[in-house]
Amino acid sequence: MRLRTALFAATFALWAASYSPVLACGDSEAGLSCDDSGSGIEMGAKWMLNRASKAVASDQAKAFNAFTKGTDGFRTADTYVFCVGPNGIMNAHPNPILQGHEVRDLQDKTGNYFIKTMIETAKPGQISSIRYLFPKPGSTIEEPKTTYYTKAGDQMCAVGVYDADMAAPQAATPDARVASLRAKLDGEIPASAKADWTAFLEALNAQSDAKASAVAEARRDLAAAATALAPAVPKSAAAE
Repeated sequence: MRLRTALFAATFALWAASYSPVLACGDSEAGLSCDDSGSGIEMGAKWMLNRASKAVASDQAKAFNAFTKGTDGFRTADTYVFCVGPNGIMNAHPNPILQGHEVRDLQDKTGNYFIKTMIETAKPGQISSIRYLFPKPGSTIEEPKTTYYTKAGDQMCAVGVYDADMAAPQAATPDARVASLRAKLDGEIPASAKADWTAFLEALNAQSDAKASAVAEARRDLAAAATALAPAVPKSAAAE
């Protein structure tokens, strides 16, 4: 279903953002890593995008589900992955308002069609960047951000970083700091050890997901036990 631009404007209240030309950084052996310039948060975003591209190539449906739910290490603080298909449909995004809708015409107040620009300029094996304003998850306050994007199969996938997070990296969450450290190590691990390093990271992600699942199940069990142990209210009392 195609959503009108006016609806998006009302929903997100996007304000003016200074447009800058699309920038690209170099290729790597994986075809998606930039150099080590920039902040740790930026490096973490590029590292997440690298993993996201590989996940899409491996199992697109599974990858979209992980991006949307923020599992498998695809969500740290306010950094997340989103993907748009060649038809302009948002196939993965943590905001349910955007999922499954055409977003090609999404723009900011200056008329900057940032989604359209990303779709048209994304290239496989290359990371590009674009700037615009967009609310953080769970917020309606528009904030400037830089989004890194690439072509993953037939999808345009991206990871954005908000200026406020880059300006105050000391306020980043532990998850964000871990992502930055992983990104730094990813660029320093010798090529001969890349396979073992990747397997190690995947094992950590799987372990984290298993713990989260166990905690969720324990909470459900506790809720069920509390309900079962709650004293029954006599019918006469309930009628009163």
